[in-house]
Amino acid sequence: MGRTKLANEASQIPERTVLPFFGHALSIPSGGRLMDYLLAEAEALGPIFRLRVFENEMVMVSGSDLVAELSDTDRFVKSVHADLVTLRDIGGDGLFTAYNEEPNWRKAHNILMPAFTREAMRGYHAMMVSAARSLISYWEQMGRKELPVDVSRDMTRLTFDTIGMCGFGHDFGSFAAEELHPFVASMIGALTYAQQANELPKIAKRLRFRRRQAYARDIMAMQDLITSLIERRRAEEPNRTDDLLGRMLNTPDPATGEPLDDANIRNQVMTFLIAGHETTGAALSFSLYYLAKHPTVLARAQREVDSLWGADDDISPSYEDVGKLTYVRQILEEALRLWPTAPGYAVTPVEETIVGGRYAFSPGECIQILIPSLHRQPEWGANVHSFDPDRFSAEASAARPGHVYKPFGNGERACIGRQFALHEATLVLGMLIHRFTINDRTNYQLTIGVTLTIKPDGFMLRPEPRKPADRLAKQALTAPASPRLPTRAANAAGNFASFAVFHGSNLGTSAGVARELAASAADRGFGTSVAPLNDATEKIVEMSPNALLLIVASSYNGRPTDDADRFLSWTETLHPGSLSSVTYAVLGVGDRTYAATYQRIPSLIDERLAAAGATRLVERGAVDVGGNFVGGVEDWSQGLWDAVGSRGVAAAALQGEPSRNEPPHLTLEPVASREAERARRRGMLAMTVTDAGEMADLAHPLGRSKRFLRLNLPEGVTYRTGDHLAVLPSNPDELVDRVGDRFGLELDRPVRVRATGRLRMLLPEDRPITLREILADYVELQEPASPDDLRLLAEHCPCPPERAPLMALAEQPVAAFKQSVTAAGISVLDLLERYRSINLPFETFLARLPAISPRRYSISSSNVVSPAAVDLMVSLVDAPHRDAASPEGRRYRGVASNYVASLRVGDTVLAKVVPCSDAFRLPIDRSAILIGAGTGLAPLRGMIGDRAGQSQAAPLITYFGCDHPDVDYLHRQELEAAERQGTVELRPTYAFAPVDGHKFVQDRMIAERAELWSLIEQGASVRVCGDAARLGAGVEAALIEIHKQCSGEPEAAADGGARQWLDSLRADGRYVSDVW
Repeated sequence: MGRTKLANEASQIPERTVLPFFGHALSIPSGGRLMDYLLAEAEALGPIFRLRVFENEMVMVSGSDLVAELSDTDRFVKSVHADLVTLRDIGGDGLFTAYNEEPNWRKAHNILMPAFTREAMRGYHAMMVSAARSLISYWEQMGRKELPVDVSRDMTRLTFDTIGMCGFGHDFGSFAAEELHPFVASMIGALTYAQQANELPKIAKRLRFRRRQAYARDIMAMQDLITSLIERRRAEEPNRTDDLLGRMLNTPDPATGEPLDDANIRNQVMTFLIAGHETTGAALSFSLYYLAKHPTVLARAQREVDSLWGADDDISPSYEDVGKLTYVRQILEEALRLWPTAPGYAVTPVEETIVGGRYAFSPGECIQILIPSLHRQPEWGANVHSFDPDRFSAEASAARPGHVYKPFGNGERACIGRQFALHEATLVLGMLIHRFTINDRTNYQLTIGVTLTIKPDGFMLRPEPRKPADRLAKQALTAPASPRLPTRAANAAGNFASFAVFHGSNLGTSAGVARELAASAADRGFGTSVAPLNDATEKIVEMSPNALLLIVASSYNGRPTDDADRFLSWTETLHPGSLSSVTYAVLGVGDRTYAATYQRIPSLIDERLAAAGATRLVERGAVDVGGNFVGGVEDWSQGLWDAVGSRGVAAAALQGEPSRNEPPHLTLEPVASREAERARRRGMLAMTVTDAGEMADLAHPLGRSKRFLRLNLPEGVTYRTGDHLAVLPSNPDELVDRVGDRFGLELDRPVRVRATGRLRMLLPEDRPITLREILADYVELQEPASPDDLRLLAEHCPCPPERAPLMALAEQPVAAFKQSVTAAGISVLDLLERYRSINLPFETFLARLPAISPRRYSISSSNVVSPAAVDLMVSLVDAPHRDAASPEGRRYRGVASNYVASLRVGDTVLAKVVPCSDAFRLPIDRSAILIGAGTGLAPLRGMIGDRAGQSQAAPLITYFGCDHPDVDYLHRQELEAAERQGTVELRPTYAFAPVDGHKFVQDRMIAERAELWSLIEQGASVRVCGDAARLGAGVEAALIEIHKQCSGEPEAAADGGARQWLDSLRADGRYVSDVW
């Protein structure tokens, strides 16, 4: 596809070589292959690259850090780019294609937002069930005939009927006829034309006269149907306001008082009829595809739906049932992660700005977020290309940055109907799982179809109805009901007498919950009041100590709701201690699909009240309107009533005696082991050690330990040559004992953790755990101290002679601090042992420690030779401590390498495969020069293994450095056997036994410069693995020297020319290093 170059010196945005007039158009495939092409480009060119297609250009972004910046709606707004401009022929100034400055966008958004509240969803639910039953009836009919169904086609028909009934009061009856509804047929024709037109230059579009005529006819046919819907509504139900069409016809914009004009209403109906079913149908199709390919996931989903709906075929799902389908929802969201049905959205800066500290953009420039690539970033854990619904467990979602998941776009221009889509899709998917066995009997291979959205193309299934006997007996997912509480109770003296309930709510959901909580409080004998948060500023200051402040709040795109904006501003003015007499509780209501802003305002309120001295009664609650909302509110409310009761409020009543006639009962819940829970929290898998041993001759004076480790991969886990294995280590006993000695701890005493903030994700709260286990498995003990750590230690140091050096260290310039503390490896524990007067509470020390992090090691095996197991080679770090002030004889031992050294056959390791950069991978048909030193040989060994016995493999030369041929020539017999077979030519160097004066690989490279220069000029690639400071820098210096001596350039220009040459090799993917 051409050489990679930098677009210009100012922006340094990578792009392929540009052809006049065409740009990159000739290398960009059309149709379904487009997504594979863009994903491959993102892997090859990195997190940002530029595309030019005829007259248009755009910057494609997928790096999570860059997307985090681009998600700032104060700096960036939606870009109505060239593709959307084409779609304006169809949607005009509808919500999807409107320009930001068009007034109808804001008016329509304000009018239609209430149509997508939780209560509105409840109203649509019965119609969604009805549409799903039509689909199920059709599939049962096809199953009896033993005929296959076209999944994407049927999901399109289903969701088209659903949006027709819920949005416009019209049943299109798509399953009553075999052919597509005329509107859908016209829509497919119009969108196909628009898609193809966007791939052509303007001149070519003008030449497609007949196709443009058909396009115009398709648009006219759709508009005619929409006009008929509007006219019929005005004639038959002119005052109806309970659906989208009714709101648009009869509801004025609350901000301006103006209604929508007829032309805009048609555009909005067009937008919802198209976008409102295309995306949902595609999401269901991808979900069914992955269920067909993953029988274990399907079995787990079947258990969930069978437990909820029982064994009978005929079910009547309630609105609340959808929130209980947590695993079905996870399946849907994981399918949307891998293939977001609207695979991109575009933004443009509000003003001149810099992104990522280096990329300059101006207003009007189009920046496309490539969502499928964003959804495959490292934050998603191991095997990002694989399907794993557990990525969307509540714990995993809470631990992941919100900006890495954007299936519905970003900000207020994101999909307005996301909750509608998720509710419908979860319901339908659950009903299909309950009714049918989903088998992939044709071994369908995923092909992406592209119109407005992406979807599986040609995906056929043969419906196989399940029988009642196939299903589990119905089991309630909810806990046994508690005894009914008495309605009134006397208040204990000195406890709460009343509840002051305030809400922040734009769409009524939080206000409704606030009223329900107030009613429950009144039932328990408390005085209550309910008001918007903006009314709370004066009332809170005047509250009686016997009143409980209860806040139910939402966020709107990360901002306060309209009835809470003044309150939030007021909280910024509070001073420490100003609310010391107030006791409060906060419940946050939000939409988890917008993880970045999901609980932003409730969190701010909670933090600011606490900072002002108010007492938090219970931990802030967080409920998801798209999940088990009712259950979430009930669970948090029960905790609230328990906390109130424990303070004496209505205690006698809340502790009411159970009925004598009520039989005793208990519930047994399985609990994961601590190691299994630790693995789940960190996204790791248990792997078994099948081989372990020493690779170096430690009896030799030069011997330094290098350990070999082989691990069996769990079923379903794969890797590719060059990948890394992230290993989660444990701290050694010696280090843990030092902490115990310093704080005087009983390390084997069980404790129960109660934590807030990030610590809740770090430490287990669901079980007793010993201090030794916490210190060994959950926190870093050797992390170098930061300046803030030193200041904290100084604050807790009452001895002036010891406090002074702590402050002196903390206030050093950055470079000096790095040299004296960071590079010396001085930890907080080291300082606590050095300055014994520091009186730091153990809990404070523990809270400062970072979570123990996985260490990455290059996999040294070939997936061709060893597909089910991975090999590692690990250098043991064990040397005198780098801190000159440390006690005599103290050594610095690397946590991870010593952990690996302690492993024996049969031990279990928590680990995960982490893909390397695709640029580092080496096809076997490409000649290459491999360069490594020490355990940097690891991925090079795998690359050699890939070529073993492959007659078509290209030549391979491997330079690698050792200390001595008799000490640490790693895998010598295996490598020399590969050389004898002609797979590789080995060129070792020995630092302590040099041959021909070559101590290091760079020495031998320069000596053999003519051969290497010739190979590289003929197209050979270079791969480097090892220590960045020594090997990496040394190899680059050697290559620059080779260029100077062999290129023939004048001496005066040689240095600059050599660096440009090396940069071009790097840009072309021919020089790639994996260094640390």
